[in-house]
Amino acid sequence: MITQIMGKIYSKLTRPIRTFNIENRAERVISREKPIPAPQYATTEKQKKLADKVNPHFMEDHYRKNVQLDQRLKDVFVTSTDPEGTKESKKESGLLPQNRHSWENEFLYESFESIVIPAGKCSLKQALSFILQHKTDPTTYNSEHIASEYNLDKKVVDDILKYFKPYVNADTPPMIEPDDEIQKLVDLAIKLKKEKNLQNKK
Repeated sequence: MITQIMGKIYSKLTRPIRTFNIENRAERVISREKPIPAPQYATTEKQKKLADKVNPHFMEDHYRKNVQLDQRLKDVFVTSTDPEGTKESKKESGLLPQNRHSWENEFLYESFESIVIPAGKCSLKQALSFILQHKTDPTTYNSEHIASEYNLDKKVVDDILKYFKPYVNADTPPMIEPDDEIQKLVDLAIKLKKEKNLQNKK
């Protein structure tokens, strides 16, 4: 904090000295014909002298427009044509599907079945299979048998068999029409009217 205050005081004190006669000084620098170049190293000066000896008119030739090369660039015209094979391959690649392999055996139950199953774990396919086995024959396929067969913990198997059930198709019972006398009278009136209309048309 103290350094910031001291810096501000120092800048305020030295500002009149820095800005003294600034317009005349700036005009003097701008009115120079050519700015003073920065000093160069001795090795750079040697290289420049050597280049001047080899080709003294290099910079002139470098900045001069070469009419012959310019005309050659104007005469160059490039045309590109694709071979017929590439066009056909592009058209074929646009058609779908290219891969007609069936994935029915690889992906079951809308998920990827892992090949390597660690101990104490089971896949979705295995879980559904022993749940269905337990439902069809609970005495044979009890929790002890399933735990030993799939190398699982018995408590985990008990929880799976308790909280998870397979999907069952439930048949809805037929709709029983209510015994409504008013509805019967309405239906009878509509039926008689339709019969009367048919007789009148004949």
